[in-house]
Amino acid sequence: MTPVTSAYALAYGTFLLIGGRFGDLFGHRRIYIFGVTWFSIWAVVNGFAHNAVVMSIGRALEWVLGLQCLRTFALAVFGGTGAAGSVIGVLLGGILGSTIGWRWIFYFTAILGFVMALLGFVVIPSEKGVSKVEDRRIDFLGVSTFTVGIVCVIFYLSEGPASGWAVAKTLAPFIVGMILLVAFVFIDYKIDYPIMPLYIWKSRRLVASSLAIICVSAATNAMVYFSSLLFQNVLKYSPLNTPLTYIVHGVGVVAVNIVVNKILSRVRTKVIMLFGWLLFIASGVVFAQATEKSTYWSIPFPALILNFAGMAPVWLCCQINSVADADDENQGIVGAVYNVAQQIGTPIGIAIANIIANGKNSPAATGAELLPGYRAAFYSYAVMAGVGLAVTIIFAANSDPFWREEITHEKVGQVVGDVKKSIRSGSQTSLASLENVSQFGEKAEMDDVGRPGEKTELRG
Repeated sequence: MTPVTSAYALAYGTFLLIGGRFGDLFGHRRIYIFGVTWFSIWAVVNGFAHNAVVMSIGRALEWVLGLQCLRTFALAVFGGTGAAGSVIGVLLGGILGSTIGWRWIFYFTAILGFVMALLGFVVIPSEKGVSKVEDRRIDFLGVSTFTVGIVCVIFYLSEGPASGWAVAKTLAPFIVGMILLVAFVFIDYKIDYPIMPLYIWKSRRLVASSLAIICVSAATNAMVYFSSLLFQNVLKYSPLNTPLTYIVHGVGVVAVNIVVNKILSRVRTKVIMLFGWLLFIASGVVFAQATEKSTYWSIPFPALILNFAGMAPVWLCCQINSVADADDENQGIVGAVYNVAQQIGTPIGIAIANIIANGKNSPAATGAELLPGYRAAFYSYAVMAGVGLAVTIIFAANSDPFWREEITHEKVGQVVGDVKKSIRSGSQTSLASLENVSQFGEKAEMDDVGRPGEKTELRG
């Protein structure tokens, strides 16, 4: 199955950036509908595959255009549902694979994809199909160097644990990939129409979110991978019962996401993330206490609760802050860059945990003999979360974007009142006050504030 999963990881990580930029250039609506339709067609092909070659090609092509670009509110929803979906997918995959067959995993996703494509025509406003970018030239040289470069790097991260990190099979592509990525940065710095404008990295929020989501993705995937091994190899759960253990996690992520959405306007995202990271770390420590005699309710259940209570708010805040500073014409590429970082975190987390676990266990270990390695893996994912905590403390912005503030009549009145007092007193109106009035005015044109049916308008 390694070629199949590698093909998926390579294609997904590679074409995120390209698909995101194409959404900016040609309209997010049409790219979304076309991408989801393409994804669904190849999911059907995968369901009929009879060998690994067809499956690998299908998995790669499935994700070539199966991409979507989302805006601020949608990103908040996506942040929570995406985290839940990663676990719910494990649950449904186990149930379908253990009952009516693994092919139905692909048939199910194909059906869902076609439904989402049809909904795209109805739900997504038609104006989202129109790009505001005037220069639609495509940076083919940048696309080429990035595509080959990121393929080589993700191949190294995906194949390294199985084939070795220092062998020619993996090390040579990694070196080539790094050279090409450096060339890609140089090309996009010089060209007038880059696929990834380098000025997007001036956003501290994007940098912090990208680094943090690598840690989130690494720790989460290490948790799912080794907890499933714990359930099946040590606690002797059946392939059908194992995915059922994650129901609490999937439901919990959705519930936490709802709560966090309610408090985002009152509590800074950095504070929410710091609290989430602490719970995330605690979940790894609790998981590491499992023994062969542990029941589900004694160790795994509280560990999963701590995990979703910590992971969901961090994931959500990263998702929101990643595009907070992006203008309309760069929303797609910024979202794609963030998701590339998320994709890179997956093989990193599993690789690190695997190396640590294999160092503690012999190849012939079975049952309870596997516990030393599994415990070490759980502690390693707690360390990954600890790295995420440090990244948040050092790099995350101490203030949230203006649009995160809750706008009310009282706040508008306060800002306008400050300006009036400054004018009446004959003093020079501060630039900050004028900027606040302008920002409130722009926001008031879009959002209802105060009483239903009323808008706060600022003119002059």
